[in-house]
Amino acid sequence: MTSILAILRESWLSLRAEWLFKGVMGLNVLVIVAYASIGFDANGISLFYGLTHIESEFIYAGSPMSRTLYLGIYSAFIVNMWLAWAASILALISTSSIFPSFLSAGAVELVVSRPTRRSTIFFVKYAGGLLFVVLQVSVFTLGAFLAAGWRVDAWDPAIFLAIPIITLFYSYLFCVNVLVGVITRSTLIALLATLLFWFSSFSVRTADDIMSQFSYRLDATVERTEARVAELDEETSEAEAAGDELDAEDAAHWAVGPQAAMDRARKAQSQLAPWAAIISGVRTVLPETARTLGLLHRALERNTDTTLMDLMSGAAFDDEDEPPRKLSEEEEAQARHMEKEEEIPAWSIILKSLVFEAVILIVALIIFRRRDF
Repeated sequence: MTSILAILRESWLSLRAEWLFKGVMGLNVLVIVAYASIGFDANGISLFYGLTHIESEFIYAGSPMSRTLYLGIYSAFIVNMWLAWAASILALISTSSIFPSFLSAGAVELVVSRPTRRSTIFFVKYAGGLLFVVLQVSVFTLGAFLAAGWRVDAWDPAIFLAIPIITLFYSYLFCVNVLVGVITRSTLIALLATLLFWFSSFSVRTADDIMSQFSYRLDATVERTEARVAELDEETSEAEAAGDELDAEDAAHWAVGPQAAMDRARKAQSQLAPWAAIISGVRTVLPETARTLGLLHRALERNTDTTLMDLMSGAAFDDEDEPPRKLSEEEEAQARHMEKEEEIPAWSIILKSLVFEAVILIVALIIFRRRDF
């Protein structure tokens, strides 16, 4: 136990000595100060602690939309853009040297000479790398919790879910970093390989989402044109039964266009299906980085009737007495895709990603244990 604490203390001291640790901590504070500068009064939204004001009859102090907007800015923008991108890249730069430096001559021999199993050393060093993210996100989340409570009276403990969610998200990347670091003993190669993996998984996810939305549009086209063709075929049959050749020819003529559209959509479906299956299969073995982050957004919107998407699309401002605006095919496909994403259970997202992480760490551990030190 003493040796484990010594390794953790060493990791903490090395991280604290990194200028990036202090720099990212300072940037976290600046981001929270900027977030807290957004406020609400009786007439609308105030920015930069009252220096700028935006009047709104819908979003004002005490309105449900103000809470949705404020928490949505935190979960959908600040967490995704700052913690999940900028801060994560800086964290990778800072922690990529943990295993390569540890495996350098002299450092590892000193540790393995102690009566501690190599697997224990490996996982303690791994946990030490995650310590960077846990500390940064904890400070950031505490600031966001206080800001949300101050500005919109939302003392929601779900805000603190950002700590385990961001840590999980980062661990999906850090395990790849550790594997490459153990194999190559190079900080630069480990960092570049992790960034390449991150970009590749992002590309696969984006391609799969586009394929899904396009598939929804094709399905809607086939469904709509099938109904129209069936309707015109019935009119043709009724006209032929009544002996009205002119109406029968007219109905058959109008059926040509929908039939051609249906055939094109079905052909596109058959061409799309193999590629969609391949991309979906590749995504299956990759960690769900974006969906993991989306769990925080789900938690913060669990008790709201109006979502951030409603605010951004303008649906939240529609007059209840007027019929809802008809969505375009693209908007309908996107809405169906979002509904499908919301239906995926959290345990499935996390479990699949943890299986990937476990496989990567097992391979890295086997290599680490077989190294000659």
